[in-house]
Amino acid sequence: MNIKALINSKVFRYFISAGIATWVDITIYFLAYNYIYQKSDIDMFGMITVSAATASLILSYTCGLITNFLITKFMVFKESDLETHKQLFRYVLVAIVILGFNYVMMSFLIKKLEWYPTIARATSALTIGVLSFVIHKTFSFRVSADKKEVL
Repeated sequence: MNIKALINSKVFRYFISAGIATWVDITIYFLAYNYIYQKSDIDMFGMITVSAATASLILSYTCGLITNFLITKFMVFKESDLETHKQLFRYVLVAIVILGFNYVMMSFLIKKLEWYPTIARATSALTIGVLSFVIHKTFSFRVSADKKEVL
């Protein structure tokens, strides 16, 4: 496979976009965990306490999600004929499920295996990439049967 074919590969572009978004996510996670929340739990008006790891995940995941949606929409699945608001709605639905997987995996790695939270976040993000590609290709950015015939 030559370089041009590789760059034109949807899978390659998806993983590049995911890599950029993951870099944004992990960087913001590190900054939030260490400097914004300073590794301390957050008391939410005396009603609930959120760990620094969980608060950092929510912030970093949101930033990574926005980054990944924009890159994926405009550089990977640009032939999708769904309206942008439908793509975004579907993308967010999938992201919520993926967030759940990430949370469970990170909780296991941090609490049971006692991994450092940033390493656990990176490991969790990498293990879910293939599943995410398939779901987004077939659901979030699908192409209608009419348009597939033209492509």
